[in-house]
Parts: sequence; structure tokens; C-alpha cells
Amino acid sequence: MPQPQLSPELFTAFQSKALEAFTVFAEMNHRVLQEFVGLSASTAKEGMRAYAELQSAAVQAAREAQDPAARADIFGDLRQDPFTWYQKGLLGAIEGTQKSFRFLEANGQLLTRGAERLRASADRTAEEIQEALTSSVGRVREIYARG
Repeated sequence: MPQPQLSPELFTAFQSKALEAFTVFAEMNHRVLQEFVGLSASTAKEGMRAYAELQSAAVQAAREAQDPAARADIFGDLRQDPFTWYQKGLLGAIEGTQKSFRFLEANGQLLTRGAERLRASADRTAEEIQEALTSSVGRVREIYARG
């Protein structure tokens, strides 16, 4: 039984389709990697933004804690009126606790907003990657559907 021979035209057609498909996959790979790089850059940017905002808030809280007006002549008040001194101290402790909770709440909100921005960026990246894969599959189908 003789072996079927491939004609040069058929071989060239297979080679041409394979090259086109390879080009489509290379373009798809490029788009997907580009989206991942963009996501990585966005993540790094968001991390730096959150870090800067947290540092700014911490510096502000430290400045408020070192307010010299709040500590003016503590012992003079103690000698003159111990009850008022105790009352001021208790109110100061309560105020400090409230400030701490507000600081923690602000930091939590800051981190939540950052996470929401990261999620939005990841969603956009996922959509772009899905679109790249879908269009690439469609193009490969078109290549091999042609006679």
C-alpha cells in the first residue's frame, strides 16, 4: 500500500495556519502579561498610597498627643484642687481613648478604600484578560475554519 504524499501546497497551508495561530497566541500572551504588569503596578501604587496616608495619620496623632497646652502645670492643679485634677485626668483619659478609636476607625476606612480600589483594578484586569482570551480563541477558530 503506497504512503499518501503531502502536496507542497497542503504543507504550505498547514504551515501558514500554524504560523498565524502562533502569532495569535503570542499577541494574547503579550496582552495578558501586560495586564498583569499593570495590576502589579497598580497594587504597588495603592500600597504606597496607603502607607503614606497611614504615616501621615500617625504623625498627626503623635503631634496631638504631644500638645504642651494639655500638660500645663499638672502638679500645680494637684496642689490647689485634687478633685479637679482627678476630674481633668479622667476626662483626658476618656478623650485620649476616643481619639485612639477615631484614629483606628480612620485607618480602617483608609485600608477599606484601598482594598476597594485594588478590587476594582483586579476586576478590570480580569475583564481585559477574559476579553483577550475570548478574542484569541475566536481568531484561532477563524484561522482553522478557513478551508
